[in-house]
Amino acid sequence: MKVKIAVVQFEINQYEPDYNLMKAEKFIAQATESRSDIIIFPEDFITGPIGLRLEEFADNSQKYCKHFQKLAKQYKINIVPGSIIEKEKLGIYNTTYYIDSEGEVKGKYKKINLWHPEKLYLNRGNEISVFNTKFGKIGLIICWDLMFPEIFRKMLRKGVNIVICTSYWTFEDASIGLKYDKNSDLNLVDSLCIARAFENEIILVYANASGKLELPNFQGKLLGHSQITTPFLGTLKKLDHQKEEMFIQEVDTDILKDAERAYKIRYDIKNRLL
Repeated sequence: MKVKIAVVQFEINQYEPDYNLMKAEKFIAQATESRSDIIIFPEDFITGPIGLRLEEFADNSQKYCKHFQKLAKQYKINIVPGSIIEKEKLGIYNTTYYIDSEGEVKGKYKKINLWHPEKLYLNRGNEISVFNTKFGKIGLIICWDLMFPEIFRKMLRKGVNIVICTSYWTFEDASIGLKYDKNSDLNLVDSLCIARAFENEIILVYANASGKLELPNFQGKLLGHSQITTPFLGTLKKLDHQKEEMFIQEVDTDILKDAERAYKIRYDIKNRLL
């Protein structure tokens, strides 16, 4: 099955949700005009990372999810609205959604593998998210989840075909590692995107932010490199830069059947002991 995917490498205005939402709708309109089936935004793209300013910016009424449900129905397009810091009864989570073109929430995922600064103020999720869509089974992850193969194996056992990773990744996340290579995390992300597609026989969609992050205790530059990867082809499409841009790429999920014929990874995962 062919699916047309729009990936937005979004430059976020920190702590300006109204402006970011206005700009997001323009991208949605453009993607709709290009007959895209799905549009995907980066992690934290509505507000930027909010750190300890939780009372001011954490969403406690699902207003952002509801906003994108209306847009999905209005523009008749499936939307992954980046990730949203949401306050619930049990705590505060970094959450992403898959909203179909009728405005229905088909999938919800709370980030399991938190980046270590997030552990100061966020609760971790404890359930993977794999769900049925008309494009096959889709799974959701967020940023640092990409580093952990275990989450992919669990999704694979549930038959996932497409994994969408919404991300906010900077060059400076490598911290001390920058003394070895200033592009350490850029190389890390590119390597992981290809490896995860091959080793799990999936289509991986990685949507990262662009621009700069300027906070009182941290300054960084987003590494961009939003991309789609598949078995056999490796990188099907990539923004090989750190600027704001949307690309639209059609993918054919039939390639996953050929990958299983060649490698039989799914068969082995279901039938092995370890």
